[in-house]
Amino acid sequence: MAPSSKSEKDDGKQKAQRKHKDHVVKLLMRGKLSGKFSQRLFRKLPPRVCVPLKNIVSEEFLRAGHVFLGFTKCGRYILSYTSDCGEDDDFSFYTYHLYWWEFNLHSRLKQVHHVRLFAGEEIYSDLYLTVCEWPNDHSKIVIFGFNTRSSSSVLMNLMMSDENNRDIYITIASMPPPKPCSFCCPVPFATTIRTGSGECLEHGYVLNSRYQVVYPFPTFQPAFQLKKDQVILLNTSYSLVACGISLCPGKPGQSSQILYTKRAALSSQPSATFSSNSMASSSPLPLGSPEKQPPSGSKLAPIPSSPSQSQAAVRAREFAADIFRRAQGGGGKGKEKEGQEERRPVDGGEKELSQTPGDKEMNVERRKEEGEDCKKRIDKERWTSLPHASTSAGSPSLPQCSEQGMSPASCSSCPSSPQTPSSSQEAGPSEPGYVNYSCLHYRLQQPGATEQNAASEGGYEDDKVQLPFTVTDLKGRSLQLVAGPHDGKSVCVEQLTLDFEYLINEVIRSDAAWAPQFCSFSDYDVVILEVCPETNTVMINIGLLLLAFSNSDEEHCRPNTYHSNLQVSWNLNTGVCCTVGVGDLTEVKGQTSGSVWSSYRKSCVNTVMKWLVPESTSRYINRMTNEALHKGSSLQVLADSDRCTWIVL
Repeated sequence: MAPSSKSEKDDGKQKAQRKHKDHVVKLLMRGKLSGKFSQRLFRKLPPRVCVPLKNIVSEEFLRAGHVFLGFTKCGRYILSYTSDCGEDDDFSFYTYHLYWWEFNLHSRLKQVHHVRLFAGEEIYSDLYLTVCEWPNDHSKIVIFGFNTRSSSSVLMNLMMSDENNRDIYITIASMPPPKPCSFCCPVPFATTIRTGSGECLEHGYVLNSRYQVVYPFPTFQPAFQLKKDQVILLNTSYSLVACGISLCPGKPGQSSQILYTKRAALSSQPSATFSSNSMASSSPLPLGSPEKQPPSGSKLAPIPSSPSQSQAAVRAREFAADIFRRAQGGGGKGKEKEGQEERRPVDGGEKELSQTPGDKEMNVERRKEEGEDCKKRIDKERWTSLPHASTSAGSPSLPQCSEQGMSPASCSSCPSSPQTPSSSQEAGPSEPGYVNYSCLHYRLQQPGATEQNAASEGGYEDDKVQLPFTVTDLKGRSLQLVAGPHDGKSVCVEQLTLDFEYLINEVIRSDAAWAPQFCSFSDYDVVILEVCPETNTVMINIGLLLLAFSNSDEEHCRPNTYHSNLQVSWNLNTGVCCTVGVGDLTEVKGQTSGSVWSSYRKSCVNTVMKWLVPESTSRYINRMTNEALHKGSSLQVLADSDRCTWIVL
């Protein structure tokens, strides 16, 4: 029955308010039982824990353009950054600096640390920044920056005319010490800055890197890409790179290796478990080595005789595999693959030849002929020096891993273990051919030593094999690359790279029911679905646009465009991939590639939400962005939810 008077309506409102208060109490009890409170409960905090920013920061810093991002996970610091493009906005590059401010309630902020971001890079537009912290690693921080090419800057339009590329910038910087460090500041100064004046590696190293991604641009997923402490997963459009950054104590018997920890166990497995030793071998040289890039017009040198001719033949065959990959597949993804009838066996498996655009390859046909000559000579040597393996349909049979896993002994288009100066182990006979591993150590410059470039000391020039990291101190001086055993602390940079195109070919060849219909794939998009830090397993979904023949009985039918997806798990301990599922072929009719990838990513989000398990409050990944600035607005508050503190902007 409806209220008949205004007084009855007011009584109803008061009852509703009392009911709402009771509801809050119930929610608090529910949060106490579940261990997690809803942020909607407290839309306002008491004034005693709300601090206006202008009361704790000097006006000069605000006029200098400091953009405040938020609290660090520990609640001790507030982060801000500045971007400077000089006086001429159209013809100047941007420089970024990140600042740490020590926060104490009702006290003015003290600047204790700052680093230059993306040092050495020519940044031609304002960047979207995301600052992240790992769940339990509080010794360093990650800054991820990218541009969207939507700027109207004259310099940007002059330098970057290709709308299909996007620059990605990465900085990984050490955190300042919570208390003054005698190594960071051996002599006390009047300033509040705690770092930079001394020689302290633990609190004074910075890693910078830059790479390009292509359409469809992979998204940054910090909830997954930083889920494992000390490791960041980077999708470069061509590969998935697991980068491990740690501080090595440098004591005998202590290892700081994070990735590829079961490499020695894989290497110790007997090669008799595979169909032939040649299929399980990996190249002893990195892709970027000059030895693996013959000069123009040269041919493969005769394989020298040795006590083990089979090893010589294996290395030569790996040499040819690399020539094939660099000649036909090195130009990047998004290239149309040739038909199935033109595929040639490489190292016992089939790797599709890529049709490369002219602006990214030189003399492709000539290098094809070189590869074919090498292949013929290698096959001849192989059949004269190795026992014959059982064959099926004209190619050696490949064993399969259990649970639909791809054989780690499959053909190797990129080496599994580059021989860098600080590589700790030799390449094993059973390492996966679709991964590449490197480990480099850096330390402070020793007295009398000259600065050196990591690329000239064993690093790669090909960023599709290894990301080009530069490691410096806070003053911008390059750290010294360690070439052997050493004493003292060093920064260990590991990279485990998963080759997407190689992996796609292996999954289709080994596990796809529609493999006989498959002709080629033209594009792909990779999304991380889940990361398990306990088992070091990464679950990825690979969306494919491909050409395949239909199931019709027409004799001269033409291939159609289809969309499909592959689910693969990647073990960071062993480097081995296992096929989890292969989707059906869905014909693409009247759809643009943009609509296909949009639908695909929506399906990935739905899959992630089905699997989602809320993290505990102690294992969340702290993230701060300048997204509001790019939208023309500002944050209302900087909130420290763990300690119930707000800074009102």
